[in-house]
Amino acid sequence: MTQDVLVLAWQRLPQLRDPDRLAAWLHRIVVNRCLDRGRAAGRRVRTISIAVDDLDARLPSTSGPTTGGFDPEVEAALRRLPVEQRAVIALHYAADLSLPDVAEALQVPVGTAKSRLAAALERLRRDLGAAS
Repeated sequence: MTQDVLVLAWQRLPQLRDPDRLAAWLHRIVVNRCLDRGRAAGRRVRTISIAVDDLDARLPSTSGPTTGGFDPEVEAALRRLPVEQRAVIALHYAADLSLPDVAEALQVPVGTAKSRLAAALERLRRDLGAAS
């Protein structure tokens, strides 16, 4: 994926209008390529791996303390989320982006990013609460 993004960025460099926005421009290319790859893979490969330590530190309380590593219940709950909600969760909590930055990266309004995050967190709370 890294090589694919670097080649694409190199090819599209003439399209960069504002050199001060290089980081945001590159981030958008990465997000788009990841979403494209996820769509191309279809429903068979729909995973996101986030360290449980990251989730415990950043997500509003959805489960009890963990021992570290990857929690299969959390991974399963994340896999059940729609890709749009997983993208918001990953960008906001794992990549530590603000909601306006998440919205910009996904090219959606901030309100849409907020509602996707709220829906994802509600579903995670429901799924992980039922699993406990």
